[in-house]
Amino acid sequence: MFCCFNGQTIAAAIVVGIILHAGNHLVCDFPRLIHSSNEKYAPLGQYFGETKPTYFTLVKGVEGITGVIMVICMIIAFTLATRWFRRSLVKLPKPFDKLTGFNAFWYSHHLFIIVYLALIVHGQFLYLIHVWYRKTVSFFLYLFSFFAHEIIKV
Repeated sequence: MFCCFNGQTIAAAIVVGIILHAGNHLVCDFPRLIHSSNEKYAPLGQYFGETKPTYFTLVKGVEGITGVIMVICMIIAFTLATRWFRRSLVKLPKPFDKLTGFNAFWYSHHLFIIVYLALIVHGQFLYLIHVWYRKTVSFFLYLFSFFAHEIIKV
């Protein structure tokens, strides 16, 4: 069966998703929360604390740290997957010359294990949703484990 999706298409979709997701937090959500009036912040106090958070307090939480870890790992993997690095077209000085070639591309993609683990943690520490089955990541992990159990049973 022919599939029209290749690695570059998937990577481009991931980059668009990262830009939309992180951009929404950094440009829309965080400034609105930080600069909200006391009346508008009052209902959110139960989730974020009595005092309004700052950018730093939002980013230094578990959600922020795991988000930054995921973005850094993906930047490394995406950069080393480009044609220039994968085919050793970029000549770097020693000891950085080991960051080019197919092996660097191959091993950098193992960073996605860290990305997936960080994604699970990131999804578990949502600010506004505390019931496990309403968290998207928990729901998909449950479905995955259910279907994996059903496939193994067959």
